[in-house]
Amino acid sequence: MLITPGSKWRIEGFRDDVSRTFSRKLFSLGLVPGALIEIVRLAPLGDPAEVRVRHTSYALRKADLALLQLAAVTEEASQ
Repeated sequence: MLITPGSKWRIEGFRDDVSRTFSRKLFSLGLVPGALIEIVRLAPLGDPAEVRVRHTSYALRKADLALLQLAAVTEEASQ
C-alpha cells in the first residue's frame, strides 16, 4: 500500500493480530470499518502521517496504519 499525501482510503477492517484494547482505541478515534480517511501529509522522514477522519486530524505511525485493512478510493467514489 502506497501512502501518499492526498490519497484517500476506506477502512475495510482490522488485521487479525490487532489486540482488542488497541482496536477499541481505534474505534474511539473514529477509525471504524466504512470510514473514509485522507492522508493529509507525511512527516519529513515519512513517519508519522497526518490523517483526516470525519473532519478530525490525527498523527498516526505507519505501523498503526498497517494494522488497518484499507481499500483505495477513487475521486468518483468519494463524492
